[in-house]
Amino acid sequence: YENPPHWFREDKSYNPKTEIRGGFTEEFAFEELKKIFGKNNVFSNVKIFEGKEIKGEIDVLVVFANRAIVVQAKSKTLTIEARKGNDNCLKDDFAKAIQKSYDQGFSCANLLKSGNCRLIDSKSNEITINNNFKEIYIFCLIADHYPALSFQSKQLLKFEQSDIILPPFVMDVFTLDAIIEMLSSPLYFLSYINRRVKYSDRIMATHELTILSYHLKRNLWISKEHDFFYLGDDISIDLDIAMM
Repeated sequence: YENPPHWFREDKSYNPKTEIRGGFTEEFAFEELKKIFGKNNVFSNVKIFEGKEIKGEIDVLVVFANRAIVVQAKSKTLTIEARKGNDNCLKDDFAKAIQKSYDQGFSCANLLKSGNCRLIDSKSNEITINNNFKEIYIFCLIADHYPALSFQSKQLLKFEQSDIILPPFVMDVFTLDAIIEMLSSPLYFLSYINRRVKYSDRIMATHELTILSYHLKRNLWISKEHDFFYLGDDISIDLDIAMM
């Protein structure tokens, strides 16, 4: 079941077509986020210009009031060697997928914050937005089902943050699908995203959906008197049943 995509990539005549996977990931995020934020607030393949020079490109951009979400989608998957536990291969795959995705997202977020740029969407229309952002979120989105993604991101991802640009949220398309299914309004969605990224160094679970399940049942809130939460896998059973 896992091997065919790797065989396809090794076929030089077919390899250019593997871009289809990345295209799907972008389109999926675009269509799903429109369900929450509306078609007028979600844009795909946004190019960021300073003068006539392209400084960055955002796969999917969401602008809602004074919040923005920058989605950078990657189709790069874990190689077979990395899945077997080869540490060097794992770090290399992570750098090519997640770290690269974050670096692009952070660069674009800084450009948005500066307000000194023009945004052009996939249909060559200029996007007029309020650049006075209070919060900018960076989503690193991958196409692979990857349960260890949350844990490995804690160990391997190098990121920066400020009062406006918050820590990144690294997820696969299945996690994004579940969050949108369960938190189907802008305020519910943004409230969860805000807490999830702000608590990124204070909460741990073996799977991202466990944290979502806890939020749906108990409301994700960690008081200052608690330094760290570890959530057991059994917490996700209610979400698993609901999704079934």
